[in-house]
Amino acid sequence: MVLAVGFGGCAATRSARTIAVPEKRRFGMNSRPLMTLRLDTATTQNLGETPQGKRVTYPIVGGVFDGERLRGKVLSGGSDWTLLRPDGAMELDLRATLETEDGALVHMTFTGIRDDAHAYFRTLPRFETAAPRYAFLNRLLAVGTGEIRADGPVHLIEEIL
Repeated sequence: MVLAVGFGGCAATRSARTIAVPEKRRFGMNSRPLMTLRLDTATTQNLGETPQGKRVTYPIVGGVFDGERLRGKVLSGGSDWTLLRPDGAMELDLRATLETEDGALVHMTFTGIRDDAHAYFRTLPRFETAAPRYAFLNRLLAVGTGEIRADGPVHLIEEIL
């Protein structure tokens, strides 16, 4: 494919130039499972309607995570701060501390969107740790899908390669 690019405005006297663009330009992403995260939450804290929407906090009181390279428990003390927007979608802002089975601590955050009307629940997790064994978490990007089950939220998190 050849694309002609012209210059408008005060540069109208310049001639058009040609840029070659490859016919098949493919950018793909691959992923691999990182973990399944199951959260235990306490009674919600309903802050009510704010100018941005309805604010509800879901305190995290525990949970577990399991993957090929890491597994352990979710420590009490985190929360998922949510905003139910006027369009029905819920913005997620979760922060939690994970403790691996060998005692390393991992700070996890994620933002996301949950829209039950359209069966959409996606997250963007990030991780931070001082533990050398899990330093790979500091450098990776991940995506997740979520589901609300009778026993609590479950997130399938994939590492983007």
